[in-house]
Amino acid sequence: MKLGFVFLLALPLVAENLIDRHIFARLAKEGVPAAAVAGDAEFLRRVHLDLTGKLPSAAAARKFLADADPDKRRKAVEELFPALPISGMRSVREAPYLDRWTYFFNDLFRNGQLLEEGINTFHEHIHKSLTLNIPYDEFVRDLITASATSTWADGAANFIARSHVFEGDGYQMNHEDTADEIAINTTKLFLGVNLECISCHDGARHLEKVNLWLSERKRAEMWRQASFFGKTFIDPAYGRFPHFRVKDSRTGYDLTTRSSLRPMRDKKANAAPMFLLTGEGPKDGENWREAYARILTSHPQFARATVNLFWTELMGQGIVDGPFDFDLARQDPKNPPPAPWTVQPSHPELLNELAEDFRKSGYDLRHLMRTIVNSRAYQLSGTAPAGWKPAHDGLFARRVTRRMSAEQAWDAVAQVAGIPQSYKVTFSEKKAANVMQTRSPQDLEKTDRAMFNAAQSFGQCDRYATEASRKPTMVQAAILMNDQLVRERLKFKTELKDNAAIAEELYLSALARLPNEKERRLALELLDKDRQSGAEDLIWVLLNRLDFLFY
Repeated sequence: MKLGFVFLLALPLVAENLIDRHIFARLAKEGVPAAAVAGDAEFLRRVHLDLTGKLPSAAAARKFLADADPDKRRKAVEELFPALPISGMRSVREAPYLDRWTYFFNDLFRNGQLLEEGINTFHEHIHKSLTLNIPYDEFVRDLITASATSTWADGAANFIARSHVFEGDGYQMNHEDTADEIAINTTKLFLGVNLECISCHDGARHLEKVNLWLSERKRAEMWRQASFFGKTFIDPAYGRFPHFRVKDSRTGYDLTTRSSLRPMRDKKANAAPMFLLTGEGPKDGENWREAYARILTSHPQFARATVNLFWTELMGQGIVDGPFDFDLARQDPKNPPPAPWTVQPSHPELLNELAEDFRKSGYDLRHLMRTIVNSRAYQLSGTAPAGWKPAHDGLFARRVTRRMSAEQAWDAVAQVAGIPQSYKVTFSEKKAANVMQTRSPQDLEKTDRAMFNAAQSFGQCDRYATEASRKPTMVQAAILMNDQLVRERLKFKTELKDNAAIAEELYLSALARLPNEKERRLALELLDKDRQSGAEDLIWVLLNRLDFLFY
């Protein structure tokens, strides 16, 4: 207990957070040293990028650094959450927080070019739900149960329509394959379990070294999960592809139909709807999709998978890592799996308590994010302490430093370098003021090919086949150093007359901190020779620092 006491003394004196109770008790128990708490600049930059996708302004950084209030971090977090709209009044957009998480869900749900005009209605549905802070269980139920005469008019129905499967090379939908895809997607996204393998074969003799729980599942169980969507029909509305109609007009899941994607199904199997985790089916007279949405969102794994997904997004790695690879046979330390398997979550009790707290909050995503970013664990420095070993990162003993996402990176470059941004929203008269406001990658592709290529080089998700990636590469470094996207568009405009003040402003804009003495001296050497070119050179230097791109 003495070691744990030392850890807590090194941290800010704030109210104990349920996360910290678990994280620091584990570190103390195993004798693992924790990193120091991040400095104000590191924290402010991190929380702005994580919650809004944007760097803090120079003015915000200067104000925060000068603030002596011991509660200023919690207050800074609160300022980043938009106020909920008042009934009867038009809401204020409060763009940064909403744009960042709308983009996150657009990536998660693959809201891309296959939907064409549906992209924008789906985007607006997500944005409005986040603006109103709709409880996440309700949000998910709406996505699963939505019907529409046209997905171009009804945003939520695009979630189901996105899983459509064509028959061969034509435009005829393959109904059972589509039901399979919906079941696979919803189980993965909302329960953290990937059924892709057992959609083609039983888990036995295939998955024993990959996932114990799935190794015991049969393909027929996946069909019964998919059968909840056996009455759901997706077809081109009014004969106009991809203008989809979504309705419950079919008779059920047919095991005799031919698959376009997978081996033949067993015609003798049971095709009645049955939820894979519980064996539960629809109640008498209950709509099958509504039954599925009810059962899924009320199951404890829904809350566990959700908090782990957002933990991964904010902390850089999951309690279960990755968020869609849960092995349900390896979750309970009181009932451990056989050797050589181990319990999968790094902190199983924390995962369960955080999920229960999320459930009690009414599935409030803002509450979940506040809980995470206000924790001491989130606010640790990325600098490894003495005695650090690679295995310690799995215990969250320090911040796992990572590269900005493609959208964060190029909005940050534009913000610091003064690069003007405006992207026409495809299938709309609207314009996006930055990358994070775009509806899909094709907005960049059709408006600014150079920015599209840069974003792709930085791992932008294409919403179709390529996942988002934060993997750093030499190509990315070369683009920031030499590409004309930066060199020819770099701008510097200021009303400041003092070169020292200009140097401070640029450091605050890029790194949320003031320059040290050596940096100040070198910056002034550049600015004193020629203010305009010197400032542009200094911006270029800042954009190519490791601590600009990594946070």
